[in-house]
Amino acid sequence: MVHNFGHIKEDGGEQLCRFFAINEGNNSIEVTKIETSCGCTSAQYTKGEIAPNEKFEVTVRFNPFNRPGRIDKHIYIIVSDSEAPIRLTIEGFVQERERTIDELYPFDMGGGLRLRSNYHAFGYIEHGSTMEEHIGYVNTSLEPIMIDIEYTTQSGHLSVSHPSMIPAGATGDITLRYSIAEGSDVYGTISDILYIIVEGKHARYTLGSEAIITDNFSMVDDISAPHADISKKIIKFGEINCANMVLEEVVAVTNTGASPLEVRSIESSSLAVEGIIDAMSIAPNQTIELRVRLNTEDIELTEGVFTARLRIITNDPTRPMQTIKVNAIID
Repeated sequence: MVHNFGHIKEDGGEQLCRFFAINEGNNSIEVTKIETSCGCTSAQYTKGEIAPNEKFEVTVRFNPFNRPGRIDKHIYIIVSDSEAPIRLTIEGFVQERERTIDELYPFDMGGGLRLRSNYHAFGYIEHGSTMEEHIGYVNTSLEPIMIDIEYTTQSGHLSVSHPSMIPAGATGDITLRYSIAEGSDVYGTISDILYIIVEGKHARYTLGSEAIITDNFSMVDDISAPHADISKKIIKFGEINCANMVLEEVVAVTNTGASPLEVRSIESSSLAVEGIIDAMSIAPNQTIELRVRLNTEDIELTEGVFTARLRIITNDPTRPMQTIKVNAIID
């Protein structure tokens, strides 16, 4: 039921093993389906009827390339005389190969500058907090390069630390740092997009970051904290056309906690969707209506599936952000 490959090399090529079985029943059976838990694993098997006492085999192939570390993959076999799958397992360990510069720094910014990444999502940042991320770089050219930055979208809360000159062959980090003041009135999603200027030219890719700003929950008592309960997480408007129509669904927002729930921000990923709430403060055990409005005139699609998301930011310490997904089919 289990095959252990032992230690194999990441660049050692596809690995193969075989599992053998026998039909110990009194009736013929057949394998109706085989599924694997990962795209790196495939399975081939004996097709057709398997008579009583007849043997059959399953050949499993595993590709270790770009999958360093522990192997723990499963193969599920469905046979005609049972609904419960038979689970086979392959185990082992993939020894990591040496990475090329292009693999370690996949973003070619031009002029010899390469980055490990060109985007970072910081997640939640509370008021009064500072959070930073380091983006690795390398200068692959034979000469030193001069770099600078130029914002295209600026939140006012991001600082970027970088060298002005990078020697030939040198590696290092560009540091992205968000600082949110205590008592700030900023809530919800903030984002920054900037260009790195390499030897006076814009890099091939922008460098971006995003964070979700919340209250400072360090002093919040869990027992007396507010809790936001949203009645619907998915709204389906069904088939619509893009004539000038305004459609609306109502979502109940209930504070099941012991102190007032403050709605800090309601954001939409689309101009066509808007969230309108009766009150920004909800007392304990109180329910208010959030009206989710879809203006079809602002939908950019002419046909197909329209999807948008509403983000509701509150002072609920366990779920500061909750999302409502909005769907419609454009006829």
